[in-house]
Amino acid sequence: MITILGRSRVHARLLALVAAAANTDAEVLIQGPSGVGKELYARLIHEQSARAPHPFIPVNCGALPPELFENELFGHVGGAFTGARSRNRGLVAEAEHGTLFLDEIDALPLANQVKLLRLIQEKEYRPLGDSRLHRSDVRIVAATNADLLAETQAGNFRFDLFFRLRVLPIEVPALRERPEDIQPLLEHFLQHYAAEYGRAPVSFSPEAMERLLTYSWPGNVREVENCARFLLCTRAGTRVEVEHLPLLTELPGGRGRVEAQRQARESFQAAKRRVVEAFEKAWVEESLVEHEGNIAAAARASGKHRRAFFELMRRHGLKARSR
Repeated sequence: MITILGRSRVHARLLALVAAAANTDAEVLIQGPSGVGKELYARLIHEQSARAPHPFIPVNCGALPPELFENELFGHVGGAFTGARSRNRGLVAEAEHGTLFLDEIDALPLANQVKLLRLIQEKEYRPLGDSRLHRSDVRIVAATNADLLAETQAGNFRFDLFFRLRVLPIEVPALRERPEDIQPLLEHFLQHYAAEYGRAPVSFSPEAMERLLTYSWPGNVREVENCARFLLCTRAGTRVEVEHLPLLTELPGGRGRVEAQRQARESFQAAKRRVVEAFEKAWVEESLVEHEGNIAAAARASGKHRRAFFELMRRHGLKARSR
């Protein structure tokens, strides 16, 4: 049974959202930074739902080659392509009556997003080489550490798929935003790995414990787990002082070096977004002028669907004008 530890109000709110999600079959979108345990929340939703006796199938979309998406998810019949000698059921069929967990959903190319959208909307799919559609009874839970709304605005993720997935949104904040959860997580991992490694427990000086509780934990829960494992490997049966902690160097103001680098990357991303938006606006304006305000022709020439092109116009406040 999955257990997610915490003492904060945020933790209590997340568990309430999980319980509410488990009582329905609606799609769930879990968003949060890397290392917060998004798959654990997905598994907990599955375990608390009526689908618990059936499979929970995780799929890392970021590790799935685009050209293999259909085959991996929908399977194929024998002879569908060279080398396909026997039938492959695919992950959707493997998850039948259970839950299909799509991690790193933002990594799916637009072409494959269309195929996933059909599965969600119509509850049906066609294996490669098959002449008939198959009905599907799976619960879709997706997760991402990206700002998916920003990805839709940048044209990298479909608006319709975003809102299909975001029926029940669950935002899992970074650990630094819920410091009350640090100690129970650390204690849990120390006990777990002391038993697994057969090592004596560690104790902490007041200064070391204070340092652990005020550290920003840029790696989130995963970094807490790694810290516990490190200490049990190197300091088992001893008292841990501040200098023994495997934490990243802090900068003035309490932020770690990694945190400062993260903020610098965000500043870069913000600048990049401004440049991209300026380019998009100029490109759309020029296309409309070139095609004398004909949106369909401008969209075709730009290699975009008419709806996506119109959305770019709307976003940048543009209207079709003749020369």
